[in-house]
Amino acid sequence: MDIDLDALADSGVRFAMPVVFSFNNIPFELLPDAFAGFMALPTRSGRCARYDPRTVRQRYDLVGNSRIHVPLLVDLERRGFLWTDVHLPDDEGYHSVRAHQEDLARIGRDLFQYFSTGRTTLWELAGWHAAARCSEVVVLRRTPRPSDPDELWTYRRGSGEDTAAFAARLVGLRDPDGVLASADVEALAGTAASGRSVFLALVDGEVAPAGASGSVYRLLPGPVDGCGLEQLAAGDLVAALG
Repeated sequence: MDIDLDALADSGVRFAMPVVFSFNNIPFELLPDAFAGFMALPTRSGRCARYDPRTVRQRYDLVGNSRIHVPLLVDLERRGFLWTDVHLPDDEGYHSVRAHQEDLARIGRDLFQYFSTGRTTLWELAGWHAAARCSEVVVLRRTPRPSDPDELWTYRRGSGEDTAAFAARLVGLRDPDGVLASADVEALAGTAASGRSVFLALVDGEVAPAGASGSVYRLLPGPVDGCGLEQLAAGDLVAALG
């Protein structure tokens, strides 16, 4: 299934909900080899390319006595994913989106409302740590459309600005002290952090500053794994708040 985020957003769609069905109602656990995953294509031109396993960003096995799985909700306005990992109750017969349309719409609406009100995110955790540890923070800002260059936002703690105020400005992405547009923000960020004591919080582990010391949390592996920084898990970020 190929999701064109730009085309969907331009047509007025706010959310997309991928669903994995066992079409003929066989439990996933009885299938000899069942898995799903997601690819991230860097540009629209990549859509004519053949399937390449190296582009898979998330892969997971389909297991258990389940026939209907909703892995995530795609927010086309904010360009983010809400990982749901929801399994719907099945019924007899063959499955289709039409048969479960009302249930899917209700689940998507309820989950978005639940997780978008008062739930702490990894972005907030990373922002709090950065504001408490650092006087200068660099944020890699992804632009919604691949044709636009990404941006590097710089935040510097102002004179008399306490940690709470600095964290609020950073997490809220308000009033950056500098903005630099570039087609390769990872390289710029890596250069800015080279040879310094750093705290990195990354989705992709592509930023690997040379000669840096400190720690890193990353969701997906990359060159940062071999650059000598202490690797942190999400639980470490929570535990260190105390």
